[in-house]
Amino acid sequence: MPAAFDRLVVLDFEATCDNSDPPVPQEVIEFPSVLVSLTDRAVVDSFSTFVRPVHHPTLSAFCTELTTIRQADVDPAPVFPEVLAAHRAWLEGHGLFDSQGRERFAFVTCGDWDLQTMLPVQCGASGIPISALPPVYRRWINIKKVFLAVMKKAKTTGMPAMLQALGLELQGTHHRGIDDCHNIARLVFALADRGARFDLTGKLAASHYPELALDLQWGDRVERVFLKKRHLASLLGLASGVFHARMVRVLGPDGAAIEDDDPLAELPPESRLRVLSARDLAT
Repeated sequence: MPAAFDRLVVLDFEATCDNSDPPVPQEVIEFPSVLVSLTDRAVVDSFSTFVRPVHHPTLSAFCTELTTIRQADVDPAPVFPEVLAAHRAWLEGHGLFDSQGRERFAFVTCGDWDLQTMLPVQCGASGIPISALPPVYRRWINIKKVFLAVMKKAKTTGMPAMLQALGLELQGTHHRGIDDCHNIARLVFALADRGARFDLTGKLAASHYPELALDLQWGDRVERVFLKKRHLASLLGLASGVFHARMVRVLGPDGAAIEDDDPLAELPPESRLRVLSARDLAT
């Protein structure tokens, strides 16, 4: 089967850490990416920069030993909002979004931590609403899941173990972000050669999104509500309680039925949604 995406962007953050008392919040200190073409089986370009932590600016000895990133590397580096803007510009410069701003690629990570945990934590620490990020930053392909789908007898999914299972040697320094990105890219090519399909495997959990103010309309009645979790079931339950009737369908601002949770992640605050009850559908 053909790959779901022709172009992939490998991403692997490095962050502040300590073996005894981890910093809170953790902050990204290296933001690397590698753009790969599955059609050409080649690395197209790379993006790599250190990031200056602001909440805990001094790196621990453990962090430097693990990542090889030194204090002298991060002290003059740009802060995260500047790096994120530069990363988005790099993606756009490679034509990875169409004229409507829709992505033509997917991120690949080694595990779910980078985009499921670290990015929301960093955005919170930097005052960036997670819902303001382009949707592509909120869903990803976990290379470990692709690996297990192809190498069905594999028992471990650490990066060195996956490379070894595919007959590859670890190159560069493990836990240095840009080196890890290049090694993950080599995993991508090796798995693609074995027929792997690169479909999205994860998306940001609804709990990471802020409470959403909405106007719900049922017939001529309109009520302001606050949706705490962006789940369709939660929205229907909330509407049922507000209108004291069992609501079974939600129509978006464009009039189209909302069938799953995904559209709720992109709704701007104060959107107006129409709700329909079971009786409405029966008439």
